[in-house]
Amino acid sequence: MTIKAILFDKDGTLIDFNATFAPATALVLEELAGSNDVLLAQMAQAVDFDPETTTIAPGSVLVAGSLENIADALFHFARDHHSAAFQSRLDELYVKHSLESLMPFEFLSDTLDALTDLGLPLGIATNDSENGAHSHLGKLGITQRFDFIAGFDSGYGEKPGPGMITAFADHLGIATSELIMVGDSTHDCIAGRTAGAVAVGLTCGGAEEDTLKPHADYILPDISHLPDLVSRLSGRDNRGDAE
Repeated sequence: MTIKAILFDKDGTLIDFNATFAPATALVLEELAGSNDVLLAQMAQAVDFDPETTTIAPGSVLVAGSLENIADALFHFARDHHSAAFQSRLDELYVKHSLESLMPFEFLSDTLDALTDLGLPLGIATNDSENGAHSHLGKLGITQRFDFIAGFDSGYGEKPGPGMITAFADHLGIATSELIMVGDSTHDCIAGRTAGAVAVGLTCGGAEEDTLKPHADYILPDISHLPDLVSRLSGRDNRGDAE
């Protein structure tokens, strides 16, 4: 097997999802609710967020859903009467507040260095907005590391659909089977497998190994283990053996 590129999910894969988005969600909902505590509680319940403990439930739409999905869950409570306007407002609020709490995983920079040293083009496929992706990568100073950056609104569809994976392969002129799709949710793994890519699931985002295993070709604790996996795959095909 020859691996020619790596496509990453963003939240829970490159950045710590809970550390970044739990405090951001608290501030987003507070701004949307204003001084209406009842409205705040209703919106929090709609997205499975606990404002008392500032925690996001594992099954929340915030975890794997797109920004559009989150907007759909909250639009019923919105003061805006136009769904597109509300989605845009939600994107602005999440970008603003998530930049304040943005927390990359400590191994991010070294891992990107190691993969670049292997000569692998890198890409981003996130269910966040493209604007959100560029904002986070820009804040971390790593935008230039990626040859391809796509969000749910980039025109390729959202995960678990395969559109972003096939678009990345087309962008590079390679087969989807020659790239790895890596992420921390079943959406990421399903998208990768549907596209014909190697699907790597990560347990660092909160998903249990048993949850990811039916949908992943390999399971790793985090992306710091990717360079070793790529090296092994380049030498022999162990697909199906979870890490």
